[in-house]
Amino acid sequence: MSAREELSHELQKHHRPASVRSMEALALRVGMSPSFVHGIIQGRLLPLEGELKALLKAMDVGERAQQRALLLHGEAMAELHTRARTSAKRPPATDWRVPVPPAGEPDPVLFSTVQEFVAGLEDVRIWAGEPSLRHLEERSARLHQQRQTAYGRVLRRSTISDMLNATSLPQMEKVRHYLQICGVRDIDAWVYTWRRVRTIERAALRRAA
Repeated sequence: MSAREELSHELQKHHRPASVRSMEALALRVGMSPSFVHGIIQGRLLPLEGELKALLKAMDVGERAQQRALLLHGEAMAELHTRARTSAKRPPATDWRVPVPPAGEPDPVLFSTVQEFVAGLEDVRIWAGEPSLRHLEERSARLHQQRQTAYGRVLRRSTISDMLNATSLPQMEKVRHYLQICGVRDIDAWVYTWRRVRTIERAALRRAA
């Protein structure tokens, strides 16, 4: 059993809602949507550490159980990171342009165009469990409130939609924050790729001028 599955098992032990309404009440206490909370408890979504702490507090989980849940969360994130590194070391298949790699985070290293980079941002959302734009905005607001992001404002759902449908390279800080709220660990790889694609883009504009 993976750490992510064990975490889900622990959360289910501490919260067995008798009805949809009880799930809604829990979601209201933590400021998240019921579907998002349900996805975390069922193990379909891996929350940020701050989100997990808020959920554990709302569920009135004891200190010892909280520590175990946070430990499992750290192990689950490490497993995710390990799979990403392992996947990145594998030679690409003949048709490497799959929406989401078999394991680990979407890898941007081979992107060389704006279109590929923007498509990769959508791949990230799918990899993260396909949260809605509203859920992503809620995550951004919580991180902004906790001053845990370098981006100076909340990433609104309209801004995220613009990024995922962009025809030019989105602003780097917006990309960094988007990756953060999706739970991406290797943000440096995306920053490197952003700079490379931007350089290629500017060179193409100069040639066309």
